Amino acid sequence: IFISHDLDEAMRIGDRIAIMEGGRVVQVGTPDEILRNPEDEYVSAFFRGVDVATVFRARDIARKTQVTVIERHTDGVRRAIQRLRDYDREYGYVIDKGQRFHGVVSVETLSAELKADEPTLSRAYLDDVQTLDADTPLNELIGAVAASSYGLPVVDEDERYVGVVSKACLLQTLDRETV
Repeated sequence: IFISHDLDEAMRIGDRIAIMEGGRVVQVGTPDEILRNPEDEYVSAFFRGVDVATVFRARDIARKTQVTVIERHTDGVRRAIQRLRDYDREYGYVIDKGQRFHGVVSVETLSAELKADEPTLSRAYLDDVQTLDADTPLNELIGAVAASSYGLPVVDEDERYVGVVSKACLLQTLDRETV
């Protein structure tokens, strides 16, 4: 147990924190849980000055939208294109059955691969795809996400796909009105 009156410090180093008012515990939870679901107005007001970019990590905001995930070896190039078009997506994130991330494809790269004698998903991968480590703090990934034309894949220490951080989900997290 570590006691601090410095909220930023508590948010940074505490796995779970307790908010007290007048000697009683008002709410206990992870920083993410408390930021997203404050128990009452006191807790909400207590967190108004918190910089979420130093609290949240990539894993906290990554979205795992199945419509953009294409399982490796089970979907051919044509099926991958169709899935992306069905869900009005430009990019797809290729994983295997063990949820390990393999690459990013686009409608454009898949369409080009269709012209090959034996089209494969792996040859349609985008070059130089940057992945985000699941534990990367938001303030360290803002530049990379802003510079990318697609949502960046988030992977854990075992290279398992956690989800995608897009410009939209990053901005929603940084906008204190939606947290």
